[in-house]
Amino acid sequence: MTTAEKIKQSACPGTFTLYKEGMFYKCYNEDAMVFSQHIKAYHISVKHVKNTGSDVLSLGFPESEVTRGKLPLDHISEALGAGNYSVEEKQVVFRLKEDMKQDYAGWCKNHSVREKPGPDDVPSSPSSGKIRALLSDIKTFDLANSTPMQGLQFIQELKQKVQNMQ
Repeated sequence: MTTAEKIKQSACPGTFTLYKEGMFYKCYNEDAMVFSQHIKAYHISVKHVKNTGSDVLSLGFPESEVTRGKLPLDHISEALGAGNYSVEEKQVVFRLKEDMKQDYAGWCKNHSVREKPGPDDVPSSPSSGKIRALLSDIKTFDLANSTPMQGLQFIQELKQKVQNMQ
């Protein structure tokens, strides 16, 4: 199952899915939010996934927590208020009785999880005009048709401009 398919499944309001990946169980995006809110507040990682075109949130924990009884599937099911769950080869799917994924966007904002800023998303400040000028210089520099020496000189010029900004 691809990451894009896992993300799509995580958005389904009636299910919560844990994926077995190597020696870990992982959940993504909305499911990671539900896990951290209702089961255990593990660290949530954010990674940009190129084929989805967005940042993907994930949360993982060792399979041994389930097998040794520290975090049994029955406990997870009870904490989620799930009707039942099914264990398949590479995933565990819990059937939720209620929609626990409603305010995912708000949760992301409250937990400083957001899209990475683009190069034009420069905050307004006295030096923002200078930063925009630097970005413009970088965008317009013709690297493909420059010699290595010209490239080094360009980097030196940028360094000087940055030092003058401080």
